Amino acid sequence: MTRNLRLDRGRTSIRLEQLEWAALDAICEIEGIDRHVFASMIDRDPARREKTLTSRIRSAILTYFITQSGLAVPGASHGVAGLGTQPSGRARAPLTTARTASELEDSRS
Repeated sequence: MTRNLRLDRGRTSIRLEQLEWAALDAICEIEGIDRHVFASMIDRDPARREKTLTSRIRSAILTYFITQSGLAVPGASHGVAGLGTQPSGRARAPLTTARTASELEDSRS
């Protein structure tokens, strides 16, 4: 599904799956921002190395939920700049119980 976004540098269109749009909207609701602000934050984040805006947004959505879940995922150490706390500044409870990679491996055996 393609939608338009207003960025600091102008208007653009990106294509995300319906689930990705829903996840983006959930993040925006939690953080008290709209999707245009989220996309602008991701667009100007110098730590993002993905080549396209769509890829940066997909990665940021995934990183946000990984960070909030407390999971130990190699390569997901860079959060979403400026996001991850409620407007009051309090950290939110993780979405799931934090489990290390070794705990996940143990549960599979």
